[in-house]
Amino acid sequence: SASNENSAVYLTDTPEMIETKIMKYAFSGGRDTAKEQKEKGADLTKDVAYQWLRFFLEDDEELERIGKEYGSGQGEYWNTGSVKKRLIDELKRMVQEHQERRAKITDDEVR
Repeated sequence: SASNENSAVYLTDTPEMIETKIMKYAFSGGRDTAKEQKEKGADLTKDVAYQWLRFFLEDDEELERIGKEYGSGQGEYWNTGSVKKRLIDELKRMVQEHQERRAKITDDEVR
């Protein structure tokens, strides 16, 4: 909601703001300990970063790999931090592209 600026990523956010919001505020479906995470994997249905990747990540094979690894607690994406970092990279890229395109718009184009 707009009343809590940390509850959303905005197209005007800086890369640092995006990283802080995701790392600090995105609810994790990961387990309480690394041992438990490696044994049981994450609950993908509750994990905000994974759910956002389902929406924003265009590479279906990469998404499938992230889901398998995170959901099983194995591989490169075995933990919450690695999944959040992947989402941060994707959001930073998207927001930067938007900001660059927006900066090129002139007043004449808007009228």
